[in-house]
Amino acid sequence: MTTSNPVYDELGVKPVIHAAGTITSFGGSKPRPEVVDAMAIASTSFVSLTELNEKVGEYIAEVTGAEAGLVVSGAAGGVVLSIAACMTGKNVGFVRQLPNTTGMKNELAIQKIHRGGYSDMYTFAGVKFNEAGSVNGCLREELDLAINENTAAVAYLFGPGVLTNGLSLREVAEVAHAKGVPVIVDAAAMLPPKSNLRRFIEEGADLVTFSGGKYIRGPQGTGLLFGRKDLVEAAALNTAPNHSIGRPQKVTKDEMVGLYVALKLFMETDDDQLFAQYRETLAPIHNNLKKIENIDIDIKLTESKYHVPTLVIGLNSNRVGRDPQKLLQELLDGEPRVFMTYDANEDCLSVNPINLQQGENLLLSERLAEVLT
Repeated sequence: MTTSNPVYDELGVKPVIHAAGTITSFGGSKPRPEVVDAMAIASTSFVSLTELNEKVGEYIAEVTGAEAGLVVSGAAGGVVLSIAACMTGKNVGFVRQLPNTTGMKNELAIQKIHRGGYSDMYTFAGVKFNEAGSVNGCLREELDLAINENTAAVAYLFGPGVLTNGLSLREVAEVAHAKGVPVIVDAAAMLPPKSNLRRFIEEGADLVTFSGGKYIRGPQGTGLLFGRKDLVEAAALNTAPNHSIGRPQKVTKDEMVGLYVALKLFMETDDDQLFAQYRETLAPIHNNLKKIENIDIDIKLTESKYHVPTLVIGLNSNRVGRDPQKLLQELLDGEPRVFMTYDANEDCLSVNPINLQQGENLLLSERLAEVLT
């Protein structure tokens, strides 16, 4: 269990049972021991960061089916570098000019249903949005009108809970490519299934970014960017160690090696076997909580939201007078501390098993029973 740690004890920071999946604000996921060991070894030597990233990028390209790959500073870093690459190409003058977009294409077309906090990061490179459709969906004709001679790219977002009532990636790619415009996919948390590493390129994406510190279980601050060779090379020009918009998004040599090892181990995993382990972890929590009145409880697995087996706890807040935010605070303030999230749209708490260490499922079960009773 990880609720006691001498390093954090010295700092006066109390660890938590992380039951909210791979949420960044509480640490992403736990790297495998082999990843930590490889990072320690890598830290003892000096190499060219550009050369190292090229070599790891070759492996990323191999497992994704893309022309080229790159290690970036999380999926967020991948988002910024993706649009920067589409705006500057390999023109070093433009690279050094960002976020001043004078002389470049500086608009990004996007379906309105994909706009939000994550897509705001595209603006860090100086791009302006041109939204297509409405919250009720998007027609091909609407996306076509949002693309003009100043459009650098079209963005597409995949993520748990993202609305799916708009155009598919294949449809977006057809419209964009007909006008010679590349498509960027942000799929930060869309693993597993492992097949998603190849899916989005096959469906027409020109650049794809994933988090390396979520289900791949690499260093939290890393990500994967892969796709067309010319665009990946342009992204590399826009990031460290170059003096460019991505200079602050530095990825260290040990982080690159850590991601490489984590990705190799991830490729060896079996999705079905992994899901069976997750269900086994959740089973005692489910069995304990199903005795509690006035909650609805089920283990769900859906492509659009719960893409690993997840224990979903319906609170019936209005009917029974529960205060979800108070429940969350009780869990975080108690002993042991528990971090969870609340979905207001479905009025539920959920237990994602990826970060539950041995024995923590029983402790979590007791804490949840305590606050829900």
